[in-house]
Amino acid sequence: MTAKAQELYKKVIALDPEGRKGSYFSESVKATVPYTQAAAYALGQVASSGRKPDPAPLRAFIARYPDSKLVKNAYANLSYYYGYQAGKDDAAKFFEEYTVKYPEDRQALGSYIARIIKDKGPVDKGIALAEKLTDLTGYPQNPDYQEYLAQLYVLKNDPAKAAEEYGKDFADSYVSNAVFALTGYANFWIDQGKNLDSAEETADIAAAAIRAAKDVPSYMFSQIAGIYDKLKKTDKALAFYGPEYAKANWGDENGLSSYTGFWSRQGTNLESALAAARRVVELSSGDHGNSYVAQVLFKMKKYPEALAAAEKALELAKTMAAKDPSYPTQQYEALVKQIKEAMAKK
Repeated sequence: MTAKAQELYKKVIALDPEGRKGSYFSESVKATVPYTQAAAYALGQVASSGRKPDPAPLRAFIARYPDSKLVKNAYANLSYYYGYQAGKDDAAKFFEEYTVKYPEDRQALGSYIARIIKDKGPVDKGIALAEKLTDLTGYPQNPDYQEYLAQLYVLKNDPAKAAEEYGKDFADSYVSNAVFALTGYANFWIDQGKNLDSAEETADIAAAAIRAAKDVPSYMFSQIAGIYDKLKKTDKALAFYGPEYAKANWGDENGLSSYTGFWSRQGTNLESALAAARRVVELSSGDHGNSYVAQVLFKMKKYPEALAAAEKALELAKTMAAKDPSYPTQQYEALVKQIKEAMAKK
């Protein structure tokens, strides 16, 4: 129907060449535009795409209606032609014009950078644009923009800088951001009590990402295990963050501490949590390790042993407080009191 559409658009322009007889709200730009402008823009879109693209109608549209709400879209449409099909000089001229008119527009900057990479220069110009683009993006980093920077530094024969911008640190950060987003989504829907199948699937994806990554902080494991626990999927929680995890991290004090605290709060997998807590004591001999032991034993209702461990933790904490008055002891005192009260009731 392209030919028929073009015929009707041309009729609109012929009926109202000055664009004064009517307008409508354009969803694409969220603004009201004259029918005549919309018709001219549509004709330009058709001409600039297809097997034999012609940018002239959209260029004419920009020249005639420089203040139109549709001009930015016209540039965006033309960016494909100038990015991949126009000659190098014409492309450079167009993208200079585009980025001067819209200096903060990410699509404009990204399209120009892609063309510079295609032409293998000017590299320094591309790097400046890519750095501006990453500044506009902020955090988390956009993978496409970081890849632009890496490609430009490769063109500049600086592989070390390419790896700095788009290497392991980027990959680790991207995994972390993805896991945060996925766990946030899952927890939201669990709190709503809806969309639970999707929440579980999302947790599965996050779990797979963490398994494939290296040097993942232990709290990320507990985040996902916590989602499984909320979903009453204890088998999945244990498979992901159970005894095998503890075994694989037997020399990691922080990892085992997080593991112990998580399962102590859940009140399940306590034998494994107790073994991990005792391993923390072996690794550190500090007050927190004995506190973990006490908490797990308390959950297991082994009160005499729990009290002994809690009192040991308090003793060590008081030794630290004697050297540093700001060192906290209240949590250990509260734990001792809690255990004694439970023993008295029993």
